Amino acid sequence: MKRVRLLALGLAALAVTWVGPAASGPPLPVLFQSAPGRFEVAAVDVGGAQRVVAQATEAWQLLAGPLALPEAFPSPVFVRLIPSKEWTEPAPFRVFVEVGGVVSVRVRWAEATPEILVRRALVQGLLMRQAVARHGVSERLAAPLWLEQACVGWWRTRAEPALLDALKQSTAHRVPPALDQLLNWRRGEAEPVELSEGAVWLLAFLRSESGRPQEWSTFLQRLLGGEAPDAALAAAFPARFENTRERELWWQTGWHHLRRVRTLPGLEAAESRVDLADLGRFVVLRDGREVVMTLRDVLGQVGEPAVAEELTKRATAFNRVLPAVHPFYRNAALSFGELLAARDKSAKRHAALWAAFEADWRDAYELEKASAGALEAIELGRSLSSNPNLLLR
Repeated sequence: MKRVRLLALGLAALAVTWVGPAASGPPLPVLFQSAPGRFEVAAVDVGGAQRVVAQATEAWQLLAGPLALPEAFPSPVFVRLIPSKEWTEPAPFRVFVEVGGVVSVRVRWAEATPEILVRRALVQGLLMRQAVARHGVSERLAAPLWLEQACVGWWRTRAEPALLDALKQSTAHRVPPALDQLLNWRRGEAEPVELSEGAVWLLAFLRSESGRPQEWSTFLQRLLGGEAPDAALAAAFPARFENTRERELWWQTGWHHLRRVRTLPGLEAAESRVDLADLGRFVVLRDGREVVMTLRDVLGQVGEPAVAEELTKRATAFNRVLPAVHPFYRNAALSFGELLAARDKSAKRHAALWAAFEADWRDAYELEKASAGALEAIELGRSLSSNPNLLLR
């Protein structure tokens, strides 16, 4: 079967399917799904599979905005954890794109497998799945090394905001890497910290420069489709520079500006909405079928050990997200936190808290839509003032 192959150097859902051990021979893997159409993780090591599916869930939550991910793909990213004693490849993980668009990730697995390696494998798989979704199966599909490193860094600094401060300190007195060096960074080359940290700032810079959302999205999709990065950048960000020298100045100015911004890391309104929605969505296996439940539904079953354990995991993930929630969704997040903490309360109390959460959620969504509409109107006004001929079309 023909494959497009990449070499890499370098909150779990309640639905669990057990593929039981055969009468003889090695045990078969356990399957976990982060959510339908997102990630499916299989491993003989149950604890390892649980850890990786939790990371996969977090990856989707924090990268949905930067990677313009859909609600779900027609088929998930299939992740297989291969015991290290059975691994024969020189690279620690590999990503495959099969004919038909199936994307699979194989990871050399042991208890001591570094978290950063798993994160890179998940990110590379996610990039390739998005590439397939946008362009179909092609030999040209690409997951650029700088973008992989940037997404891993974005994920880490959003999951643990203190790491953003550490990144700022680490790059405080450093000259930014040349843009050409970052964009054309290839697998198999050295991976100095200067480039991996520079990649995070490049991702943040290009997103901040995207006056219209389609500019960053256009650049991303052109990259994933295999277009040369120089051409993709010029096409996606027109009128920002006229030559290589101006382009480099544009980037270096942006580097210094972003690095010096003294604000706490925060999520955008849409990112906050997606993260809270994911935290409040539970997939449960009932009679062989996956059923989606709300937090209010799950609280009614808190006496079940599996449910209690899952709520503890969600509470941990929620506490990570809360400091970065956008102001529009702050009240909704606080109401959600009250629900998570109301495990031993009565059904009547659960209903009251749920009603408060729904009201806060509606207010937040209306604010988000109103703000987006106002910004679009401002952008349209600027476009008309700079080009009055648009009124004649």
